[in-house]
Amino acid sequence: MKKRRINLLIYNISFKSMIIRYINMSTIIYDFETSGLNPYHDDITEIGCRCLETDETFNCLVQPLSDRLLSERNQEITGITNQMLKKEGLRPIEAYKRFFDVLKSIYDRDEPLTLIAHNGRSFDDIFFKRAHRYLQGEGIVLYDTMMKHINYIDSLNVCRLLHPERTSHSMKSMCQVYNIVNEAEHRAMGDVDALSKIWKQLIIKIQDKYQGINPSHIKYLIYI
Repeated sequence: MKKRRINLLIYNISFKSMIIRYINMSTIIYDFETSGLNPYHDDITEIGCRCLETDETFNCLVQPLSDRLLSERNQEITGITNQMLKKEGLRPIEAYKRFFDVLKSIYDRDEPLTLIAHNGRSFDDIFFKRAHRYLQGEGIVLYDTMMKHINYIDSLNVCRLLHPERTSHSMKSMCQVYNIVNEAEHRAMGDVDALSKIWKQLIIKIQDKYQGINPSHIKYLIYI
């Protein structure tokens, strides 16, 4: 059956326009734990994701691509230690391939994909695209077509749109708003599971806020 596409401009924010788009596609909530806060130079140390439609998940520890050790502060915050990465972590090329293979299997079944991350535009999405470029540099071009058909949503900005009264829109703050317990804060799957619950609440709030829109048409907020 031909996919239906219904676009509606609902809100303008300073850097780009936000639209509601109804598309038959799979939605992936994902999160990276990293060695630091610089998305251009630091390393991915853990990957977690969940497909909302099928509940498929993927999670693994990743040995730092730069071979730099984690700081004591980073280990304290995340609970991921250098010893854990050495014993349990996959080599970056293997971790990235496994992650992208999961995404591609979903893409091949129901393209295109939507990826959702909290602060994704400034953080996770940058690491994600770096991982893809690394694979390309290793001669792995299997995922190039998929990468051209991915829509990205930053749930942080969706929270800013829907909760202008809040001074903080962090994951922790949004969990407090929606009475969500993050069972493993600062671990990839803990944050993925918490964001999955937050996202469901955000969709409900969109339906309540924009009552003139048929709820069946509200599925994704995508930046253009």
